Amino acid sequence: MRTTSELAASFGLELFGEGSVAITGVAISTEHVLPGYLFVALQGKNSHGIDHLERAIALGAVAVLSDQPGEKSIPNLYCTSPREIAGLVAAAVFETETSDMALFAVTGTNGKTSTVFFLSELLNQLGQDSGLISSALVRVGNQSSATSLTTPEAPRVHQLLAQMRESGQQSCVIEASAQGLSRNRLDGLRFKVAGFTNLSRDHLDDYVDMASYLSAKARLFEPGRTQLAVVFVQDEFASQLFDQIEISKVGIGAGYQYEYQYQSGTLALNGKHSLRVGVEISALMAKNLVLAIVMLLESGVNPKALETAVAKMNTFVPGRLQRVSDRTPAVFVDYAHTPQAVLESARELSAQFGELTVILAASGDRDKGKRADMAKAAAQVASKIIITDQHPRSEDPALIRADLRAAITDFPELEEIADPALAIVRAVEITNSGGAILWCGPGHLKYREVAGSKISFDAVLEARRVLGHD
Repeated sequence: MRTTSELAASFGLELFGEGSVAITGVAISTEHVLPGYLFVALQGKNSHGIDHLERAIALGAVAVLSDQPGEKSIPNLYCTSPREIAGLVAAAVFETETSDMALFAVTGTNGKTSTVFFLSELLNQLGQDSGLISSALVRVGNQSSATSLTTPEAPRVHQLLAQMRESGQQSCVIEASAQGLSRNRLDGLRFKVAGFTNLSRDHLDDYVDMASYLSAKARLFEPGRTQLAVVFVQDEFASQLFDQIEISKVGIGAGYQYEYQYQSGTLALNGKHSLRVGVEISALMAKNLVLAIVMLLESGVNPKALETAVAKMNTFVPGRLQRVSDRTPAVFVDYAHTPQAVLESARELSAQFGELTVILAASGDRDKGKRADMAKAAAQVASKIIITDQHPRSEDPALIRADLRAAITDFPELEEIADPALAIVRAVEITNSGGAILWCGPGHLKYREVAGSKISFDAVLEARRVLGHD
């Protein structure tokens, strides 16, 4: 706990208002404000946080940190860039800066969620009760909840870590997005080990080019933020990143510190440490599991103990190549929303089932340039493609579908069905019982974003209904 006077002195903030009050927590959203909290009010996409100060006070906020003047009845802490200081202030208030919890983080374009799930599961199997902050869910103690951001805002991250500490958890695994790193959401944290999966086209609506996108990811591996880096070197960007990292590091790949093979349910890792274990998992997911294993080996876990943990682990990751039931045709719901993810997931299923129908959509108000590449990736592998809607947001969904369709005009087995519920019905109709369906994009999400509203929609339940489940 800190007072407003102490925070002002520690961080060079101007303090306005009468008296000094004790601060019990920090929140950037009124959703997370509790009595005694400092409310951080900064410029958002559509409004400034100061516009929500009255509600924050009603919920118990006793002070405000902002770049705008606030309510004079409570102490005001002022600085020109509150986002840049919010994580550090939250770390001081929640005392997470001195916590002995072991923190792990994973960044990259594809595979982040699967890797953090595997890390958390393995830590739990090893007896190190682990919290989880991911795009699929947040887990504190025995409680899980949804999140709207892959990496929450910094005050929320520190609040969650404090709650994990109170629940007795000894470690936490965090999914680190490029936007989270660029927008200071991991400030005030020190990671024991951080991992990198890969880099391919995504978020070029936020970053001017791939070099800028890679630079955002590279912030996770800066000295002082992370002790040790583990890089899966499987693309040119990973190679560039590995060469520029200044902290202690190991690589996974030919000629690096670790190499692996996965075949017929057996995973073999060789190099700096070696292990061999039986695990039923897809070849694509095996890459993410290898990264999680190497991160734990580099953190000091005994290889034999890790072999035992892998053999017992639950490899389920919600919405990541998730088969919805044992009925046929085999239907998989996947969070594939980049060209590389579509291609890799399609190849995985095509190799296993032969015939493959891909249900393909693209999100509105996001990197429009990747749409054509996503369609071309699907066309490389799929037997049939159905173009549908997903999250059009503020865009005309018909124009999004047109972008996808224009990229593969010469694809013979192509249909367009706007309603995704009808698209899965049609996919089941046209796919042989021995084939597979890959529904790209919805993953774990339980809604669709249409014209500013979130409409309830669960692709997994929808697919199970079509397959004849109650």
